[in-house]
Amino acid sequence: MALLPLAGARRAVPFAGLAAGAAVLGPLSTVPLGLLASGGGLAALAGLLGLLLAQELCAALREPAAAAVARRVDGVLRARVRAATAALPLERLESPQVQADVRLALHGHRGRTAGAAAVAAAGELCRLASAALGAVVLSVHVWWLGAAALMLAVAQNRRIEAMLVGPGGVEALADSPDQARRRRRADYLAGVAGGPGGAAKEIRVFGLESFFVGRYVAAMRAYLAPQARGRRAVVRGYGWVLGVQAVAACGTFAVPAWQAGAGRLEAGALAQCVVAALLVFAYGAGGHHMFDLAHGAEPFRAVTRLLEPVPAPRPSGTGGIELTGVTFAYPHAAAPVLDGLDLRVRQGERLAIVGRNGAGKTTLVKLLTGLYTPQRGTAATCPAAVVFQDFVRHPLPLRDNVRLGDPAFEGTDADVLAALEAVGALDLLDVLPQGLGTPLSRAFTGGHDLSGGQWQKVALARAVYALNAGRHRALIVDEPTAHLDARAEREVFERLLDGTRGRTLVLISHRFATVRRADRIVVLEGGAITEQGSHAELMGAGGHYARWYRLQADLITRDDR
Repeated sequence: MALLPLAGARRAVPFAGLAAGAAVLGPLSTVPLGLLASGGGLAALAGLLGLLLAQELCAALREPAAAAVARRVDGVLRARVRAATAALPLERLESPQVQADVRLALHGHRGRTAGAAAVAAAGELCRLASAALGAVVLSVHVWWLGAAALMLAVAQNRRIEAMLVGPGGVEALADSPDQARRRRRADYLAGVAGGPGGAAKEIRVFGLESFFVGRYVAAMRAYLAPQARGRRAVVRGYGWVLGVQAVAACGTFAVPAWQAGAGRLEAGALAQCVVAALLVFAYGAGGHHMFDLAHGAEPFRAVTRLLEPVPAPRPSGTGGIELTGVTFAYPHAAAPVLDGLDLRVRQGERLAIVGRNGAGKTTLVKLLTGLYTPQRGTAATCPAAVVFQDFVRHPLPLRDNVRLGDPAFEGTDADVLAALEAVGALDLLDVLPQGLGTPLSRAFTGGHDLSGGQWQKVALARAVYALNAGRHRALIVDEPTAHLDARAEREVFERLLDGTRGRTLVLISHRFATVRRADRIVVLEGGAITEQGSHAELMGAGGHYARWYRLQADLITRDDR
């Protein structure tokens, strides 16, 4: 109910009026019905027909009004969730619980959304109000009958709700961890067997079609069998509940009928009691709104969790970056990736961070950019353009791929070309039939696929474009040249060093020979900085850096031979 105002007065007020009208008009129609049954004339008939017509009109208009309210509420909540997730620290966004909440908030649970739950809650309140008014009509004629019938109807309603959507109900069985695991397995097998991904090639080469289809059928049977058993049990239980309700309804009808036969009730009062009893027991029969309420409540709770405020990373106020006593550990990890790390990147400095695989370099990048929040210590960051190892390959024209570095900057093609030139990617225009307007995917007419190395240059150009736009004050490059050989990588880094003079630049690499021109080189090992200085200083110190540098240089020399 609290979500209805999100739909706006233009949608919420008509829906509320229609729902309330449908709830009140039924009990109200018993008044002219009683008069008509007691010998009332055309006025009573006209009043009854008018109320029934108004009730049907409200019911007919309520459904589209409810759909409009639900869509609007869901749209507002989705917009808020997207804005909230965009501001979440990356380590929180990567957690399985938050990812599950995002899926629930954006796509609903079992086809039901928070907007559907809000509408269902309003409908449930109106149905209860209609039953309560019917009980009042019964009590006017038989003082105890209305309260007894209403309590029985409410109890029946709760019993049906428990069987269908309660903790032990059939819907809860469908959402159990075991069932979720079975469903994930079936979905995986369906995706592998019928999807267009990379698995399709091996499936055809090795003749695995029947294997995966058979596994999928078995997985779906394992998933559906417990639900089928649960639904059969619910049908049996539902039959008993409806049987009890039928007996209770017959008893409720019998009391005023007996009193009418004894001359204690007039025909009009008897007619009113029959209609009122039908209104009361209609509430006890339950309805589809139970599913909307139960399943729609899950997305609402997910939205509530996602909208909880989180602290923003502390900006440095300059083009520099500073980490002080930073410790960071991933959930359930035996040891922290970084422990008590201190690192200051001065404005305009060209810093290289080197280390072996698994030393924590990528984690450090996410801390430097404010994507991760340290568990201990402080991180003062500045707006930075970043090229990650797993950069995004947008199936868009080359021009848009580069301009996505800063969409708010109204750059020209000259700015795009300058970014491409800065990373040595102008030669891409020689192979793209439409130049900057060529879609970088064969899925589009006139599109063209790029090699891994070419895509990496596009990602670098995107970051340089962002830096040139002026909103970002630093450039961080996290080993984006995995598809390039050592010489090509060194050439790219040389271009970056030359093209970003006076800007803060952080280069991360496991290839030591490519970063020797950096102002300062930091060696990361075991979650801590073990060495730092210029290339000459580190070579003179004869530590890990010097040994690794010579080893990699020897390997490159052998490859050249």
